Amino acid sequence: MSNIRTFSSKNDIRLQACEWISKFDRGLTESEEQEFSAWVNISEAHRQNLFDMAKTWDDLSVLHQLNGLFPLHTSRNKGHKAFSYPVIRNIAASVIIVASLAWLFDAQFMLPKQNNALLALNAQTKVGEDRVINLSDGSVVHLNTNSYVSVDFTENQRKITLVKGEAHFDVAHDELRPFVVNAGNRTVTAVGTAFNVQIGTSSDVELIVTDGKVLVKSNQDTDDVSITHPLAGKGQLMTAGYKAIISKATLQQAAISKDQIQHDLAWQQGMLVFHGEPLAEALNEISRYTSIHFDLADEQVKQRRVAGYFKAGDIPGLLFALENNFNIVYTKRDEQTIVLSSGS
Repeated sequence: MSNIRTFSSKNDIRLQACEWISKFDRGLTESEEQEFSAWVNISEAHRQNLFDMAKTWDDLSVLHQLNGLFPLHTSRNKGHKAFSYPVIRNIAASVIIVASLAWLFDAQFMLPKQNNALLALNAQTKVGEDRVINLSDGSVVHLNTNSYVSVDFTENQRKITLVKGEAHFDVAHDELRPFVVNAGNRTVTAVGTAFNVQIGTSSDVELIVTDGKVLVKSNQDTDDVSITHPLAGKGQLMTAGYKAIISKATLQQAAISKDQIQHDLAWQQGMLVFHGEPLAEALNEISRYTSIHFDLADEQVKQRRVAGYFKAGDIPGLLFALENNFNIVYTKRDEQTIVLSSGS
């Protein structure tokens, strides 16, 4: 999506600001106007650097500071480097640029002031699909199958709503803008960490913290979010290596091993891992990755325990493993329905 931007260092932002000033001098094309609109709204740092560089260019005494930013030509007379004519022309034009930037920001390129949004987008995956999203602050969201997120970044907060499904969040550190994920009736607040959130079929939320710490709150307590201390106040603190099942009324957390975390997050590598769960329970997870429906013929097959690694969405591979390793046979009722029963 056009709203998604990769993280840039301070030096990169400064260089990009200079490049935009140069483009303003010769005039922006229609496509460049759209690109500039997206670039200038990524963060306050982008806008501030644009103003600062424009003002700097207006002072001819700082030409030497731009030595590394623009192409240079060798002087034939003195044998040393000097700025080419286009650069001098761009600097002279910066007076006009500085005067016009304020109008451009308010009238054309800034997002609506009432919501002060720096990034707004929606992203989703189909059944059997996963997707990695790089956000403008450097954070990364990995969406699992049949999932939907809504992203809304402002100057004070990075807010994401997990509408359905599952996502892993690798959060770029920013103490001044807490990263808040809303899932079900809870919010998960972080400043720089990694965690996994899944909304179950019963609307319970499963939370795994893989790095750092997060604060879990009820939606009713979100008004007390502190910008200076986002992980303080009401709520329950969770640290790396803990997993929680969150219902409407309770939050139960427990420590889990690194191996268990890797197994729970194996979907990021396209795999599903089972450790002797009943087949009925395993199929609930398997069904998230396919449109195929499974019918279990009897109670015996429902309770048959399965273990191993399975490729998500690979139904032929699953049926082969069930038949050869667990003595579970199958018949196809129709193109979308498979009946599983105990083998003789």
